[in-house]
Amino acid sequence: MTDRQLRILTVSAHPHDFTWFSATLGIHVERGDEATACVVTHGGSTHREEWMAELRKPESERDVLIVNASADKYIQQKEDELRQAAAIFGVTDIRMLNFPDKPLLISEHPDVIDRIAAVILDVRPHILITESPFTDCGRPMVYRSDHTEVGIAAAEAKLRAELPRPGSTVRPHQVAMTFWPGQAFDLSQLDLVVELSEEWFEKRIQAEACFESQAHDEQWARRRMLLDLGVLGNHARTAYGEGFVREKLELHSHLPLPEVMIKQTEVGDAANVRKMFGLDDAT
Repeated sequence: MTDRQLRILTVSAHPHDFTWFSATLGIHVERGDEATACVVTHGGSTHREEWMAELRKPESERDVLIVNASADKYIQQKEDELRQAAAIFGVTDIRMLNFPDKPLLISEHPDVIDRIAAVILDVRPHILITESPFTDCGRPMVYRSDHTEVGIAAAEAKLRAELPRPGSTVRPHQVAMTFWPGQAFDLSQLDLVVELSEEWFEKRIQAEACFESQAHDEQWARRRMLLDLGVLGNHARTAYGEGFVREKLELHSHLPLPEVMIKQTEVGDAANVRKMFGLDDAT
């Protein structure tokens, strides 16, 4: 583990995707690291629940104001919700690239790669957290989704930042490690879980509830976090966690063993079970 202050950049497809690893970012911000969140699309066609609900009704019963409402208002609401959620974790550097969603296709918007590369060269992160570029992992997709497209674009952007084009005067930058959020993978494929205390768990609920545009509220957020973070925590024998997959082999100067894993062996099974059920706070 390094003691230096880290710079972390996240590149997500939609505004809400930030929440997948938001507590991990909060932990790093609390320890003095810097975090920047880049969102590639505006999310204007994603989870527009109120509008979709009206369209499901017979035409004579629809609320014309909702049906004909400008997407710009919804897009601004999604950004506002993102900024509100990010602030809960001390993340204030938000970069919105505002590409269209559903679908975002690199073939139609090739400039998305250079836009992401520009953010990488500006932030110069040690760590990149971004979408998985694969479609054949835990939740297979029959088409390349916005998430997959952003994962592919981010991988190419990272390479362009490392190897600038001829004529460029910008100092290149190489990301030390890339992590993919665990949401796109089966539990058996995860190789790292960040342990969350009860405090971070509650903040994840607050962040989830920020997205009222997606029909989220505190009750739904709590249930979703109990399932999502609780399952990951149980997988790692703790109460709550956020999961990740490393892009490449990790290099160490010696065999790594986190203190939290040593403590798991010292306290005994009964204490670990209490922790997994949230009866004792994670540390």
